[in-house]
Amino acid sequence: SDAGALLLASTSPDINLLGVLVNKPSTYSVLAASAIVSYYTRSQSKAVPIGVFRHPTSDGTVIPLPDTTFLDVVYWHLGEFASKIAYQFGSPSSPDYVKKPKGPSIPWGQAEDAWDAVQLYRKLLSEADDESVTIASIGFLDNLSLLLDSKPDSLSPLTGRQLISQKVAELVVMGGRYPEGRSWNFFGSDPDSPHYNGGRGLGLGPKGTANVINNWPTLEKDGWKGRVVYVSDEVGGNVLTGGELVKKGPKGDPVGRAYGYYAYGGARPSWDPVAVLYAIDGLGELFKYDERYGHGRNWVDDQDGSNRWILEVETKNQFVLALKADHETVARKIDRLFLEGALSAVTERAGP
Repeated sequence: SDAGALLLASTSPDINLLGVLVNKPSTYSVLAASAIVSYYTRSQSKAVPIGVFRHPTSDGTVIPLPDTTFLDVVYWHLGEFASKIAYQFGSPSSPDYVKKPKGPSIPWGQAEDAWDAVQLYRKLLSEADDESVTIASIGFLDNLSLLLDSKPDSLSPLTGRQLISQKVAELVVMGGRYPEGRSWNFFGSDPDSPHYNGGRGLGLGPKGTANVINNWPTLEKDGWKGRVVYVSDEVGGNVLTGGELVKKGPKGDPVGRAYGYYAYGGARPSWDPVAVLYAIDGLGELFKYDERYGHGRNWVDDQDGSNRWILEVETKNQFVLALKADHETVARKIDRLFLEGALSAVTERAGP
């Protein structure tokens, strides 16, 4: 799902991809994101920067990124792909490595060269035009939490909150259940969980999520003119995509290969691609705002990450996304964009 979202973001002609910020502190997550984005954007004159979550320490020590990767300890069925894609498309020793016109922004073995996510956020926002940036959050919210709390520095005299209010037009959050429930993206980075980086304490968990969802700038307090759109787990859960890319796409495509490793060529729920497609195209013919959740706001419990929608007449800039079209129509659109993006990269690779 996240690899498919990167394919959409990297190949859409309608957006300018400013950067990719990884919430899971892992060498393979960084290298895989770099390899995928660099593969599709290699004809651009400037590489898309990659940032990664760095857990704050009291003495300023930078904790090295662990060599952890995905292990399906829930269903015992899904396969690991990050390390494979990172090596195959990021190492000069691999036959799939793309040498021209440039290799990946972060080559194999150099994950520590990734930006600190908060520093990259602050740099990109400070350089952007006012009210021009859309942030699509398709994972944990740890990086956004640290950005929100960040102080003025050499990159900008503004606080993180001020930068968001001035530069961000829309925040799209993939996560939550509505009107209430519990979602992996909202609690999954719990630093005490043995399933997250082996319980090494390298995440913010529900506290980070609650900080973002409950304290994001608002129209009333901050004069922010933007909006927040939540894409629930249910919206993309029945939109099954990726299988067509494996069957019909170029054999050397990194995202097609990722779907092959992860789902053995089968289609998968499109949680992240749906969120990114909305972030790119807006409502269009596929989406609408769920009328059941008008004039309200989301709220997250900082202990367990559960969320609930609170009706609030004065809050008019938070929305819950719903499908206007049926699941199959949305899936066909995403699968078509996957194939078009993958084929466009092959055309670029064959060019001069």
